[in-house]
Amino acid sequence: MSRAFPFLLLVSALCAQPPNVDQALRERITKFYQAHVDRKLIRQADQYVAEDSKDFFYEANKPTYLEFHIDKITYSDDFTKAKAIVNCKMFVMMPGFTDTPMTVPAPSTWKVENGLWVWYVDQKLGRETPFGRMKPAEGAPAACSAPPLASGPDIQALWKSVRADKNSVGLSAGQGSSGEVTISSKMPGSVSLRIDYAKTPGLTVALDRTELKMGEQAKLSLRLEAQPKSAAKTVDVRVIVQPTNQVIPIAVTIQ
Repeated sequence: MSRAFPFLLLVSALCAQPPNVDQALRERITKFYQAHVDRKLIRQADQYVAEDSKDFFYEANKPTYLEFHIDKITYSDDFTKAKAIVNCKMFVMMPGFTDTPMTVPAPSTWKVENGLWVWYVDQKLGRETPFGRMKPAEGAPAACSAPPLASGPDIQALWKSVRADKNSVGLSAGQGSSGEVTISSKMPGSVSLRIDYAKTPGLTVALDRTELKMGEQAKLSLRLEAQPKSAAKTVDVRVIVQPTNQVIPIAVTIQ
């Protein structure tokens, strides 16, 4: 037997990820992305997000994934951090492709927090996320921010073109209470809006307009009348933008 053979086996064993670690991460990634497919972004996906990245997650506009497949996982820091590439099928607004879903690679970063794998974004550096590439913090090295792939559309720019001025609204139960969210579009051409939420006693949600041209705004009105005590305390309202299939989540908290 070659003397190099046992050495190669040792190196292979040291480099291979522990099976239980890999399985645990894949399960967490699967549940995180399945929450996006199911459009349960706030109630379910939130539990897989690191504490230091929750604000970014809440504020980011989120795409609608039709399906996904974990392509590649790379571990670091003694298997306490990892980068995953997940291929996601989604609609992208490109001339000639608005009616055809495309498979887009979605990079994400994960770390172990309190014994569990969680999605996170290192906000001091430029990082790729499922929602596009974050810009590096002021003063960060330029090398941290790589140019976008020239072979595909600028997904982040598309999603940023239609935004809400807030992603949460608080309403008071037991009396007439109302709130409002402004949806603005900088998208060339026109987009259509529709709302999706679990019907809740006493809660009315409506858009004052469902078609927006570039530079226009829509008002999302929320009104809560007297509500039964057994009703939900948090309602996830989703504004769905077509043709990009973007989802803008609004968390409605009933106090």
